[in-house]
Amino acid sequence: MESTRGERVLRWPAPGNGLAALLLASALFGVMAVFVRAVAREMPAGQIAFVRFVGSFLFMLAATRGAGLVPRPGNVPRLILRGVIGAVSITFYFLGIEGAGAGLATLVQNTYPVFAATFAVLLGDEVFSRRLGSALALSVLGALVVLGARVDLASATTLGILASIAASLMAGAAVVTAQHLRRTEGAAIITTWFMGVGVLVTAPALLGGMPSLQVTTVLLLAGVVVTSVLAQWLLHHGLGFTSATQGSLAAATSVFLATALEALTLGDLPAPRTFAGAALMLAAVGLAWRRAVPVLVTATRGERPAALDGAPPTPAASRVRVVR
Repeated sequence: MESTRGERVLRWPAPGNGLAALLLASALFGVMAVFVRAVAREMPAGQIAFVRFVGSFLFMLAATRGAGLVPRPGNVPRLILRGVIGAVSITFYFLGIEGAGAGLATLVQNTYPVFAATFAVLLGDEVFSRRLGSALALSVLGALVVLGARVDLASATTLGILASIAASLMAGAAVVTAQHLRRTEGAAIITTWFMGVGVLVTAPALLGGMPSLQVTTVLLLAGVVVTSVLAQWLLHHGLGFTSATQGSLAAATSVFLATALEALTLGDLPAPRTFAGAALMLAAVGLAWRRAVPVLVTATRGERPAALDGAPPTPAASRVRVVR
């Protein structure tokens, strides 16, 4: 349907494009988590985050040659907000690992699709339904099955648990913010600004001084940077074709691959519960993506909202409300 007078019309996105990108992003996030846990033996988590942001920022500048990175009018505050929220979420997640253990922190952090859905519903972008609620419940249950045996409540500190909850809340907000930005900006500019703002947010981690780096540590850090920047770009790209909740459900499946790879690097086979949890999380994604979701948009003659078809964004790309 085309609009001739700025009418509100229903259109259907091409969900397959977004799902493929988001699942690949999830896989890369899972690999990145293994690199992070390996290099964490050699340097503080905050400094790993700083190196991740610096390396990813330089990567994006090289990839784009610095072109097309000027945002549309009015988007600078939102790009900065997205960067701050994302960087703070990562910092809280690392604090959660230190205080609550990797198992509990990762489990709590992977509830962020619930927060993403909550924020999206409160903002009027999505309508909560039983299907959506079932998908969220399956995702959380899947993460619990995958990570439950690794949760050590006895040694978890209150600060670590609170940090993990804060990381999950901020991650949900970050996804919603990024999905809003994808209506008017491309994935490259959102990713570059996110990494640049992240550099500033995590820079204080250097005040304690950097440890001497061995060749192995440098290679691990390179793995963190490459997997991080590619995953982040794919996440932002995928969010241009989907709702925030669908995107977060797909991205949350990274916990399965991270757990499986960690077991393999230790010389063990992944436990059966890992695959059972993965099946539940993938079922959640399938439930949320069962059919194309019509979205209600406002458009004027000759203009197409970028969030629906992946086309270059237009200034008039406007508020999108998912209709179920």
